[in-house]
Amino acid sequence: MGYIPRAITLIQLSPELLYLILSPLDAYDLVRVRQTCKALKGLIDNSEILQYVIDLSYFQMISMGPSEMDVPPAICRKRLRQYDAAWQRFEYKRKCTLPSMMLGRDYKFLGGVYGSVGEDRIQFTRLPSATDSNELYCWSHPVDTTTLADFTFCAAQDLLAVVTYSSDPNHAYDIHLRSLVTNDVHTDAPQPILKALGKDIIDGEMIQPAGDLNVQIMGKYISMLMVNIVVSDGMAGDYLQMWDWTSKNGYQFILLFHIGIDDCSFIAEDKFLVIDYHGTVEIYSVVDRSKPPQCTAKLALPSLVNHSSYTNIFTGENMIPGSMFPYSRKSYQPICSFYPSMNDQLIAIHVAVSVTGTMDMNSEPDFHQYSFFIMRSAILELESLFATIHGQPTLNGPKLPWSTWGPQHTTCFRLQRDEVWQSSLYGFRVIEPINVPEVSREHRRLRIRDFNPHIARNYHAQDKSGWHGRLVEGEPINTISCPFTEPLGSALPYREVVSEEVFDVNHTLIDESRILLLKVSCNLYLIPSAYNEV
Repeated sequence: MGYIPRAITLIQLSPELLYLILSPLDAYDLVRVRQTCKALKGLIDNSEILQYVIDLSYFQMISMGPSEMDVPPAICRKRLRQYDAAWQRFEYKRKCTLPSMMLGRDYKFLGGVYGSVGEDRIQFTRLPSATDSNELYCWSHPVDTTTLADFTFCAAQDLLAVVTYSSDPNHAYDIHLRSLVTNDVHTDAPQPILKALGKDIIDGEMIQPAGDLNVQIMGKYISMLMVNIVVSDGMAGDYLQMWDWTSKNGYQFILLFHIGIDDCSFIAEDKFLVIDYHGTVEIYSVVDRSKPPQCTAKLALPSLVNHSSYTNIFTGENMIPGSMFPYSRKSYQPICSFYPSMNDQLIAIHVAVSVTGTMDMNSEPDFHQYSFFIMRSAILELESLFATIHGQPTLNGPKLPWSTWGPQHTTCFRLQRDEVWQSSLYGFRVIEPINVPEVSREHRRLRIRDFNPHIARNYHAQDKSGWHGRLVEGEPINTISCPFTEPLGSALPYREVVSEEVFDVNHTLIDESRILLLKVSCNLYLIPSAYNEV
């Protein structure tokens, strides 16, 4: 009689073999497997490496620390929890002051590197992390500030993009692609200079410089928004031009907006938002690289009462930080073990509304300022919802009304007149200075709001010893407040902490492990501690 093989169940395998089977799973699959039976639950609960995978997903982080494979998983888990606890308790490890030469009229803070425009050069400083023993590392590149229009950089790709006014009458701007470290032509750039706003594109000659200019780097794409361009035929418009900077004859396009736009920001490498001053948020996608990006959805901001209008709408700083891309860390970048996950993140839309009195038309308008926060995943869901309801957007076609998406997916804050309007965000965290009336007008506390939905959902099970924050639950609201004609959103829960210490600060910037405080007289940055025992 022949041998009849007998099937065995998964839990009859050796723990070593089970681990090899489970280790490729992501956190969500591990949680589902954990719920199937006690044996698998015990295996996952007793595996530090599998628990570390779940912890990273819970905190919405990815691990990119040096020599991470040589660190025991138990130590990695401990560091991750200490990292979050430092933000939760507002415990910073180090405090440093940047040199006065770093003050400039224009500045950027990306990928742990701070850059600013000086008198005749662009200056850069690498900001050390809590685990970095090095002092400030500074360098600079000469630049003709009389022709400089804008600059930005991506530290993770060693890319510096410098925008200058062109001396060639056939196009308006040159974008120089250089190495952030050496200032040489970037080795991955087939074209050292990108030509922007050519005569052949705008069907005329530009006779008035842009009212505003903004260049952005998003992976292999560079985009430049040029606002209020007046050409020789007298027509004015806003232009968005975009290139694949890594390809000699690759993707390139330009979009013209006659209605006027206030801002444009990437939410992914192949998607960006365009916001016009009438209160419409448009989603664009790079669907077919043989064609310009396509508008895939239109969302309406809340409608306004009579005699009021949107006067300024823009997205928050650092929406898609360059250091969040999975490039290998460069030697000049500060060391950090954890970065926000790219699976989801927070997006901010700041709006200003002008209300004019109906009785006295000569009276000064009353300005209201608001900040709306929404998850990127929600915007992608709304893009699909728009396609289901309306199909392809058209020029004067319908939009998703605010009542359909706003109250369910956003949280809104009204700012007081003396509050800093533009908060800084990174991942799920938002930071802003707040006034302390009992102290002084110059000194402010710092407020951090963490919108990570996992943390808010499990708030009551967390160890809250040693911190003075609070949880704000998301809940629908039905009240309507002027100048809007419909309820605003309050759907997103968040964890909030306010510093006990006060700081002399006008503006804040944030990344994965640092807070940069900006003041007219000095630049000061703080580093939240990721390792309490160090």
